[in-house]
Formats: sequence, C-alpha cells, structure tokens
Amino acid sequence: MAKKIQKGKMKKKLGLLFIQKGKFLTCEEYTALAKEQPVLGSSVRRLFGSYAKMLSSLKEDEALVALVEQSAELQKPKAKPVAEAKPTAKAKLVPKFGASKSEK
Repeated sequence: MAKKIQKGKMKKKLGLLFIQKGKFLTCEEYTALAKEQPVLGSSVRRLFGSYAKMLSSLKEDEALVALVEQSAELQKPKAKPVAEAKPTAKAKLVPKFGASKSEK
C-alpha cells in the first residue's frame, strides 16, 4: 500500500514537470535535467522498475496527456506576420550658408 501512495505522489510531481516542458521527456532528457529533477532517477527505478514503465503508467492518464499536448501548443512560438517594406521619403536638401541661390 505504501508503494501505491508513493507512486501517486511521484506521478503528480512528474506530471507537473512534463506539463511545464510541454512533452514527455525521454530517459536521457530527464537525466540531463540534473538539479531540476523533481524525483531522482533511482527512485523512479525503485518504484516503477524502469523509466519506460513509469512513462507508460503516466501516459495511461488521458487527462495528463491532454494537458501536456495543450501546454506544448501554447509553448510553440507563433510566426510573426511579415511587415511590408515602407517606401522611404526622399531626403530634402538643406541650404548651405553663403551658397548662391542656384545651389540652394
């Protein structure tokens, strides 16, 4: 019974991480997080047996999968519309001091 409670707590923590990242991380990506890991990899292996089994149990939760997909869509950068180039106005000539009227 204690393992079931621990698994539930672990699923909540990992679910929040995957929602923030916008995807289900692979084992390599998860270990690369180092200090950002909410749960150590050794604890995942101890309770679930492997990282793959933990991922499969998380993906069984349809609500979590939907939330991760929604956050992934929100995190995608939107393409900015290309602004049309504005024609530049011709520069006016500035009169010079002491110049004749024809040079102005």
